[in-house]
Amino acid sequence: MADNHYEYLDSFLDRQRSRGRFTFTADEVKKEFELSENAFKKTTQRLLEQNKISRLRNKFYLIIPPEYSTRQTLPFGYFIDDLMTFLDREYYVGLLTAAMYHGAAHQQPQQQFIVHDSSYIRPIDNRRQSIVFCLKKEWNKKDIQEQKTDAGFINISSPELTAFDLLFYVDRIGGFNRAATVLSELESNIESSDLFKAAQRFNQTTTLQRLGYIFDEVLSKVKLADAIYEALDVRTCYPTKLSTSEESDNQRAPNRWKVIPNIEIEVEL
Repeated sequence: MADNHYEYLDSFLDRQRSRGRFTFTADEVKKEFELSENAFKKTTQRLLEQNKISRLRNKFYLIIPPEYSTRQTLPFGYFIDDLMTFLDREYYVGLLTAAMYHGAAHQQPQQQFIVHDSSYIRPIDNRRQSIVFCLKKEWNKKDIQEQKTDAGFINISSPELTAFDLLFYVDRIGGFNRAATVLSELESNIESSDLFKAAQRFNQTTTLQRLGYIFDEVLSKVKLADAIYEALDVRTCYPTKLSTSEESDNQRAPNRWKVIPNIEIEVEL
């Protein structure tokens, strides 16, 4: 079989694509063709040079159709579910990436955001892909949706969970101005009844306080703010600074959210 590695691997890639898969791992190819590590490297090197495949992460490869050969990568939705299965992590697409899927596309994100469980995952950052992995201990599956893609389905946060995460991970997305700008577009996809239920399931109380404050005091979306306030009614809320990274001499929270407004937020339209 050694003389036919190239031919067999080409056929393997065609079979993968016919099944709607655009990825493969080194281990499955070596097992299928009984290849040594050295033979595998020689075989894949030819395909890498021809831009038929691309290495996304050690032992994880993308299959590049001709229409994407100049980019040498694939759209995010083609591979992320396979990647997270390969990494053995529960996940969902979140933050700015989820907001884009939900129609908040005023500012196209330069990075893709994945929220995952378990241990730290090193980011992917090169000229082809920039993927940020955000660790979270747990989430409620009721707040995760399935989004169809050309390669199957991906897990994505609901508009409500996306809104919470924009504040929970605010430093990862570029700050409060960016968060408020995205929220100003995302809010049209949020129903107050759904927001109330999702807020009950979300356990970071200070995040809900800050989001309620922004809906109320910055975006003037009182109906959505009221839904969060109703969910908070059964919790003990303590005064909290709007931005924990900014110092403030003022310790007063002159609003129903008990949020100390220690920064000014501007929506960038």
